[in-house]
Amino acid sequence: MSTLFIQHHYEITGPLFFGAADAIEHIVVKDFTTCLVLRMRSVPAIDSTAMNALFNLTKVCENKGITLVFSHVNEQPMKVMEKAGFVELVGRENFCPNISAALAHAEEISI
Repeated sequence: MSTLFIQHHYEITGPLFFGAADAIEHIVVKDFTTCLVLRMRSVPAIDSTAMNALFNLTKVCENKGITLVFSHVNEQPMKVMEKAGFVELVGRENFCPNISAALAHAEEISI
């Protein structure tokens, strides 16, 4: 029996501060998507505005039954995410060290 697995992934680059946070709000989540992977290897820092945008994205994903997976979240963004309770909301298991691990995890949870 085969399972339809549809994922989308985005790479976010640069610091996610006030002016750049709307990039998160422009992430398109299609109805047939089962998993959304955000690759954050090039994000050195994140602020509260970007965190609010990530919380909003999480709500959209939850409403559509989409699992959100993060790849290579750097030290400062991870500390901010942990302090905000975001890591617990998304699930620590959905934070992966690199894109290969994130894509494998996404496929595993979508089966």
